[in-house]
Amino acid sequence: MKTLLTAVVLSFILSPSALLRRNAAWLAERSAAKAEFSAKLLLAELPEGMKSAGNNLQAKLSIDANAQGCVLSMPSLEGGLLKEYTWKRGVISKTQEGGPEVEALLVGICGLWAAGGGGGETRLALERFLTSLGINLKVSELSLLEREVVYALGEAGERSPQYWISKEDYAARGLRWVDAGGALWELRLKKGEKLLEAMELWREGRLALRVWTEAPKPPRK
Repeated sequence: MKTLLTAVVLSFILSPSALLRRNAAWLAERSAAKAEFSAKLLLAELPEGMKSAGNNLQAKLSIDANAQGCVLSMPSLEGGLLKEYTWKRGVISKTQEGGPEVEALLVGICGLWAAGGGGGETRLALERFLTSLGINLKVSELSLLEREVVYALGEAGERSPQYWISKEDYAARGLRWVDAGGALWELRLKKGEKLLEAMELWREGRLALRVWTEAPKPPRK
């Protein structure tokens, strides 16, 4: 009976290839070639030396999927001046140091949006992005993410890079990866119709940032 039940359950688990195809369609419907967001960033913990800025930051995010780039404009974490942090084809600009939290946030949200808004090659762009994070695209399993059943694309393991896709509607639910310095990051996308409506960024199992965005606006000409 157990073997039969296992066979029935496995028959409803989509292959990694089918998951990527359906998720790419979901991303393409919710992304655009260009968009601007107003965003609110809530820092879970104040970085050392941060005084006057407070932990609630207003920011602006501009994304150009065709150019594979985006810019995050926000106050510096030390308080005061507005700074811009740039992600371009997977590379973070080092002209303005935003700290590991800002860099990880850009890696996750810019990579996903750029894949979805890049035109007819959404799946290929998504695969390139996920592969760059070390995610094995040939392995998947069912898992739980905050009490929601998701497909976990990637090797099993608490520190293994993974991409999480909702079993219900194939929506993007988040990413886990390890950066060049060995730090473990998770970007969790909250359930909703919009791609970047509400997010949480976790570092080594601890909440680092909460992010909310307003509906994207057409970019200024």
